[in-house]
Amino acid sequence: MPASAETTPIVPDGFTRRAALQIGVGMFGLDLFRLLEAQAAGGGTRSDISCVFIFLAGGASHFETFDPKPEAPPEIRGIWNPTATNVPGTFICEKMPLMAQRMDKVSIIRSWRGKSGSHSTGSQHVASGFYPPPAGQHFPNFGCLIAALEGNRVPGMPAHFGLPVAARYTKPQGYLGPAYDAFNVKGDPSSPEIDFGSANEASLRFEDRRSMLTQLDDLCRIGDLAGDSLAAHEKFSGEAIELLTSGAMQRAMNLDEESPETRARYGNSINGNRVLLARRLIEAGARFVTINHAVQGGLFGAGATNGTWDNHHLLFDSMLSFEHEPAHIPGSYKWHSTPGPGNLPQLDLSLSALLDDLDDRGMLDSTLIVVMGEFGRTPRINKDAGRDHYPSAGSVLMAGAGVARGAVIGATDRSGVAPITRPWTPEDFATSIYHALGIEAHSTHFPRLTRPTPIADGQVIEGLFA
Repeated sequence: MPASAETTPIVPDGFTRRAALQIGVGMFGLDLFRLLEAQAAGGGTRSDISCVFIFLAGGASHFETFDPKPEAPPEIRGIWNPTATNVPGTFICEKMPLMAQRMDKVSIIRSWRGKSGSHSTGSQHVASGFYPPPAGQHFPNFGCLIAALEGNRVPGMPAHFGLPVAARYTKPQGYLGPAYDAFNVKGDPSSPEIDFGSANEASLRFEDRRSMLTQLDDLCRIGDLAGDSLAAHEKFSGEAIELLTSGAMQRAMNLDEESPETRARYGNSINGNRVLLARRLIEAGARFVTINHAVQGGLFGAGATNGTWDNHHLLFDSMLSFEHEPAHIPGSYKWHSTPGPGNLPQLDLSLSALLDDLDDRGMLDSTLIVVMGEFGRTPRINKDAGRDHYPSAGSVLMAGAGVARGAVIGATDRSGVAPITRPWTPEDFATSIYHALGIEAHSTHFPRLTRPTPIADGQVIEGLFA
């Protein structure tokens, strides 16, 4: 059907074909042509499965989410009780009542085990499936690799988004380089700001479409550059321009199209808006959306969009609300008050709404949801009423894309210290994520490496898929 005026890419006057070929290396440091060439060269059948990866930055406590331990001593079990769910015999934390009524849509893996108690190393391990070498992260995060392997599903809609970043503490693109970095939507999604990757020195307010076109027009004035390598890329120029000038992203990011009732179900907050935006981006054709989930308040909430699940102090206050300053703040820490609920109720609101929306729209079977942090938290509550880093045990939620509904996989001991069933590692989760996305991890190799290297070397988690 003919393109409408709203969807036809606008190209500035004087924008020559040769100048268009410079976009890849001239705008925001993105080598779009390599991305498009990789997409064309990949061939084969591309997956129709998308993924929303909710990264609980800082490390969420398994005790206060999906693996409560009511029979443990008080210094381990904490102050909250388990609650029954709509899956007989399955209990989760009482502070997640909405998710308790949706456990028949998800699987919980309770025998997760990591390797590092470092935020950076643990996050890089979890987000890529490979333990990073001493020199730093080498292998890319899942979304960046998906973008490299499969390219864009819809012209004008990038394959991979980070909200607000593609997993904190990581170098998402790894060795792939800035062309495969995520398109980061920073700030509050109600007023989106796009960051085109780590090589970019400036962000772009994406509602200002003309600003972007002005930057494109400025490139034309640089002049034509000779070279056979540019001519070899010529057929990709039109698609690259469309990627940069299409209205698809602006339309997907217009949360005003959602009803006030829907916004309220997601929590009507920065994090609620991010989860709602993730649904809209997937619906518009994005392949992978990583949400760095952290509420803006508490001891680590300085700044408009900061926050963390890293609850070394005042865990039971911080997880519920940051609105009122608690007594006995330790040391020189400052409490950053912010209205609304804390991490746990916001996760309960936004995740339950996302599951309902995807199910109601017939999208849950084609969208994988992963909810995990870089590690769990220590069994024993510390002197500051918090829990510390603990890679030896944790819980992960997965749903959609063939994941079994209502399953609980694995178990930890009575005190949540260690798995008593087979532990499942970040390598196994990577393999399982790729499996859900229709990619055979052991026979699919990383692009741009001289030696064929499988994209994951774990096993598909037993019992995870129906």
